[in-house]
Amino acid sequence: MTIESPVLRTAAVGVVVPAHNEHELLVGSLRSVVDAFEEVSPWGATSKLMVVLDACSDDSEDIARELQTVLVRDESLVEMCVVKCRARNVGYARGLGCSALLAQWSRLPPSKIWIATTDADSRVPLNWLAAQVLQHEAGAEHWFGRVEVTDWSEHRHEARLRWQTDYEQESRPIHGASLGFNAAAYLAAGGFKALKTGEDRALHRALINQGGRAHYDSATRVVTSARRRARAPYGFAHALDLVNSSLRLDATS
Repeated sequence: MTIESPVLRTAAVGVVVPAHNEHELLVGSLRSVVDAFEEVSPWGATSKLMVVLDACSDDSEDIARELQTVLVRDESLVEMCVVKCRARNVGYARGLGCSALLAQWSRLPPSKIWIATTDADSRVPLNWLAAQVLQHEAGAEHWFGRVEVTDWSEHRHEARLRWQTDYEQESRPIHGASLGFNAAAYLAAGGFKALKTGEDRALHRALINQGGRAHYDSATRVVTSARRRARAPYGFAHALDLVNSSLRLDATS
């Protein structure tokens, strides 16, 4: 499916990026989202990027504010907003970002709003939003993408091979770094919960349980960090640690 005229089902597209002390990777993440927005801008939907700074004590706010100023100066079609909280909880931060977007679009019916989320340590591909909007226009209520790692410098070569093999065998992995949803479906599902971990999978279950068409995209992949030091408990870094632990057990058995 291609779109050669303004979209009919999608009046607004928003992206939420939560960040906790991500000054080293944040600018790359936000720039990639802006580039993805530019791919869908000819289709006529309003575009907003919502950055949620959660208990940041580094230069993350300065970086976000600088890009915000640049987008205004360059008269970008992407409006960037920055909100702050001190929750130290990615589920809360994602939910806050979604609520802030919906508050700014209160005059639009939620069924015409598409919201996507990614992470501040990740870079989305150029077609990331286009792939989602195309599926929304075709009737999807929620969309789930995959991730990939390009920098394995903190891990053994065996860990890379084991992770890639195991990951490709997963039929429907869920990542907060690459998911999107119709706002009406999101609200009906109860939104993101301020869980200690797994807020993305919890939302996925709620969306699926209430029905509506889901699309699982295996081709559109977000590049994410493979760092050893986790920012969220039992998140992606934890999954990689499990791979490394299994390799150590294999070596001693």
